[in-house]
Amino acid sequence: MPKIYRRLNLFMAKPMQPSQGFTDLLANTPVDAYPLALTLGIDGTLYVKRSTDKRPAWGEILDEATGIAIPGLVSRSSSAVLLLRADGSVFAFAFGYGRYLLEQSFFVQDFGLRTALNTLDDKSLRSVDLHTLEDQPVQKKSQAARDSEVGVFGIDILRDVLRAVTGVPKPAIGLKQISGGDAMFSFGVEMEAADLPTLAQRIKSYYTNNDYKASFSWVDNVRKIKDDVSIDALNAQLVQAFIAGNSGIMITLPEIGSWDQILGFSFTRHKDKVRPTIQLADYVNTISDLTQLTIDALKRDRLFVHDVDGEITEHSVYRCIYLEISAGDKTKIVFDGKWYEVDSTFIGRINETLDLIQISTATFPEVEIWDESGTFKIESEGDYNARAATDHGYFLMDKKLVKTDRSTSPIELCDLLTPIKQLVHVKHRKGGSAGLSHLFAQGGVAAEILLGDKAFRKKARTVLRGVNPAARDLVPLDTLKSADYEIVFLILGEGSGTLKNNLPFFSKVNLSKTFENLTQRGFRVSIAGAPTKLRPTP
Repeated sequence: MPKIYRRLNLFMAKPMQPSQGFTDLLANTPVDAYPLALTLGIDGTLYVKRSTDKRPAWGEILDEATGIAIPGLVSRSSSAVLLLRADGSVFAFAFGYGRYLLEQSFFVQDFGLRTALNTLDDKSLRSVDLHTLEDQPVQKKSQAARDSEVGVFGIDILRDVLRAVTGVPKPAIGLKQISGGDAMFSFGVEMEAADLPTLAQRIKSYYTNNDYKASFSWVDNVRKIKDDVSIDALNAQLVQAFIAGNSGIMITLPEIGSWDQILGFSFTRHKDKVRPTIQLADYVNTISDLTQLTIDALKRDRLFVHDVDGEITEHSVYRCIYLEISAGDKTKIVFDGKWYEVDSTFIGRINETLDLIQISTATFPEVEIWDESGTFKIESEGDYNARAATDHGYFLMDKKLVKTDRSTSPIELCDLLTPIKQLVHVKHRKGGSAGLSHLFAQGGVAAEILLGDKAFRKKARTVLRGVNPAARDLVPLDTLKSADYEIVFLILGEGSGTLKNNLPFFSKVNLSKTFENLTQRGFRVSIAGAPTKLRPTP
């Protein structure tokens, strides 16, 4: 038969035990098995999902509109997967919805993405799918109108995890349009059925080389762990870390909280015991026998967030856990209920950048906490900012919004402004990684707009004059010199000495990114902490 151009989807199984067969790689879905033609000489089997005709859900409204049962409205999804052995490995060619017939945990999770990166022409990309590690993890897909270099897609190599990529392969590869994401590699090729084993063997050779490092080495910085076997093993280590009393475990809000509205926190089994900050010990003390802790219990237990109006929201404790586990040259991190693998070299670069960030010389008061009728409370950011401004002669800019055409909403110039042009941005430490990342982004955006937008400076001067006439001239209308300004990130709830080391990894990434962006524009950047103290008794 002549070779015909086809689009194929290929998976590669992880090494199998001698006792395992093809059927062990399939999900729990009814299938029919078909042996392959003996003339092909292929060691493999075809599995086809048993499917039935279904009437589409929208058929009912058409029946109603016409007054009769419309005939011939039938839909069917076809799924097939061809499993074969070649070059000492087992491969799966999926057709239709065939990928859903596979038990994904038994397949190499980066096979599709790495093979695509090893075969792509880095100047001929069509689309990229990204997972951005922001305040909330964000999924993004970018598509170019024509073949483009990777720089066109605006990838942030410090915060973006590459999930999938599509483009044109290098000329020597001999394939057509290719795509790769996680375990699946998709490609076009002229072929016939007898070519399947040699195709699989050839593509395996593309997976095992390291050509991608020439243009895409940054993809190794951070990757999301998806296969169930690895996740189960890491979850087991997480449970053991709790049992062993690992001090590196943190429980934080998995999303940005409105600290001016938060009264405190509590946990399952002690819901009414409200504390002003999230403390690991408060959760551990709710567990009667820590040695019996399970991952299911961590997922089932809840962190309750109490606000000043008496409303309570809740999050799974598992989703609130942050822990870093180092093994060899990799570090595994659980964050927002997901596991990530981070390259140690990348971590080293982040720490080198953090070492360049100075501790601010500005003076800030401690954060007050107190016991009110058996419930511990902590000073709100708003109250703290007002007190710091009064005690130290700073200008209070908290909630003083300035309109700008360069942002979707008005922004704060800063929370506190000192007479020597220090722009101080303030956030509670116990708000977790999401809140801290928001803090760094907020400070970065405000500084960049201040530097580049004369209309914003004009409006900011009006706001400053309303705060204090003496503050207005701290922001000139023309010729602003960035070197005259220091951007200070003040984190409430921890002292300056331990602050940088104790930041969650993804907060370190965002702080490093902000530091590099602002210092390149000439700003000085520093960080400061404010520990807690008991409020004096009246």
